[in-house]
This record gives sequence, C-alpha cells and structure tokens, in this order.
Amino acid sequence: MSLRKIKVIYNDDGGDKYLFDGKEIKLDSVSGTAGDVARALSSNGFSTDLIALKTADSGRLGDFIKKVTADDAMVFNLCEGAFGKSAFEMHIAALLELYGVKYTGSGPLTLGLSLNKGLTKDILSSRDIPTPEYCVMNEPPSRLKRSLKFPLIVKPLKEDASIGIDSGAVVKTMKELKKRVEYIITKFVQPAIVEEFVEGREFNIAVIGNGNSMRALPPSEIEFVDFPDGIPKICCYEAKWVTESPLYKKTVPSCPANIPEGLKDELQAVALSAYETMGCRDYARVDMRVGEDGNLKVLEVNPNPDISSDAGLARAARAVGLDYAALILNIVGNAAERYGLSGFIAKETSCAQPL
Repeated sequence: MSLRKIKVIYNDDGGDKYLFDGKEIKLDSVSGTAGDVARALSSNGFSTDLIALKTADSGRLGDFIKKVTADDAMVFNLCEGAFGKSAFEMHIAALLELYGVKYTGSGPLTLGLSLNKGLTKDILSSRDIPTPEYCVMNEPPSRLKRSLKFPLIVKPLKEDASIGIDSGAVVKTMKELKKRVEYIITKFVQPAIVEEFVEGREFNIAVIGNGNSMRALPPSEIEFVDFPDGIPKICCYEAKWVTESPLYKKTVPSCPANIPEGLKDELQAVALSAYETMGCRDYARVDMRVGEDGNLKVLEVNPNPDISSDAGLARAARAVGLDYAALILNIVGNAAERYGLSGFIAKETSCAQPL
C-alpha cells in the first residue's frame, strides 16, 4: 500500500433543496465535508485525491471504481448513498470490499442494518440495549399495538439525516397517526416506523476506535431553547440543516453536556454497547433520549455521521483535546490498525492508540 496516500470519496448529489418561507434554499452537500477531510490530511503530509460519485454517473460506475482503485491507496469513505438513494450507501462499501480496497468506517452489513431503523431496534432489543417501543407499519393502522402509547413519533423506516421528520412527525391521536403513516408511505415509498416519543433531554454520543482503543467521547446535548408552543422538541430536518430557520437557531448543541457524572457514565456505556452490537468501526454516533422518568433510550445508531469540521463529532473531539486534523488522523489510524498497516500513519502524528 502507498504510504501517505488517501483517496477521499463521496457522493455528490448536488445538495438538497428545501422550500422555506416561500423561497428555495440550497443546502450544503457532503462535498464540503470531503474538502474538510482532504485539507486535514494534506496539512499532515498526506497526498489526497477527491473523487466524487455523481448522480449523473449511474451509467459510469465502472469509471468511478477505476479511479478509486487505480493506486494502492487507502480510501476515506464519505459516501452516504449513491445516485440519490440512501439505500445504496452500503453498496459502495460492498464494492470496496469486493475490490480489496482498504477504507475507513463501517462495513456494508453495518451500514445496511443501521439504515433500517426497525432492524436496528430489533438487534438492540435482543441485546438488552434500551430503545423506545416501536412498530413498523406498511399501511395506516386500524388499531394501536398494545405496547404503544401516545404521543408517538412517525419516521420513514430507511432514511437518515432526519429526512421525513418535521413538526408533524409527533402524533397524539389515532387520526393523526393514520394521516402521518399514510404521508410517510406515499411520500417516501417505504414503510413507516412508529415509536414511543420520549419526552425529555436529547443526547448524542460519538464513539471512535476499535477493540481496546474504542472510546466514547463526552456526551453532547441538544438544547431546545425557547421552542414555540405547540412545536415538539425534536431535532427535525429543518432544525438540523436549514440555517435560516428559527428552529435551527433554537436547537443548540452543548458539549460537553452539563450532566451528573453518573448520567455521563451511563450514556457512554450504552453508546459503546450499541456501537459494538451494530458492528461499527473506526467512528460512529449514537443518539439517545433520557425521559422524564430518568430512563435512557437509544433512538438511532449512525455509523456514517457528519464529520465536517463544524459538526457534532468534531465538537465532541475538541472536548477531549483533539482538534479537527487530529480527529481525522485518529480515524485513519484506527482503519490502518484494523488492516495491520503499522507504518501508514507516521509515528509522530499517530492517533491510532487509545486516547
């Protein structure tokens, strides 16, 4: 393998567009994150190539793979999907596996399972990792499953990045539930997952490393500041991505979270268990809520979270003294260590060891 050479690959779907306040807003795409990663690596002496898989390239996938495999270099995999479909995220990792390419991040099975919220919850529940009560619905229900009680939150079964989640996602009556489930099935052409809505505090915990080097970073809390009456306190798509939205400004991350040491330890322990159970590698993020009863529940495991320089994972890394470049080197070091490439990271900059 070529030492000090990394190819940063990402899906360039042109960025999402969102209709807000009567005007169409173009949101950032993963290309910005790819640039952040490439600059962090270049600043530490790596030779980097940026390679984009564009939606229009669906007929030329072979050309993309040739570019990726042309040199014996490691790949930093930032593909969150392919050709405009989140469900194809796992297939890019599978192609890398088939061609024997060494790459950062989780493997295809983990990516595929984690994208399916129902399967994720099945697996977590089987390992006694707490998660809200849930049910997958292929059609609007005629009655409510006994284990479910209002309020409930309704989401697309196989999407990430809060796609399909807005202020109408939380329902309190059968009429609202039927309407929302029908909306999800029609709009996103997939089943809906309906789960207990946990009223309480929301946290996300970044985990980095593998095996003995696996470590949970300080919990980050999403604080819902002066949320309007009648709007559920959730990190919906608008609150997460649309910077012009008042909800974005009122959804404030705080890291490290101001919580008792005991709760911090519990959040980190559960995050590590969820990370390991889902087979995550190198880095991931686990989202949780702590209810008013004090019980925590895992909402999702994201094995391919946003790692741009201003995102939550980078913020959590800074809380333990890792600047952005050091975080990216840590991820590469973890991958190199998995593949037995002891010389891939220069000794003076290696972050492959436990922090």
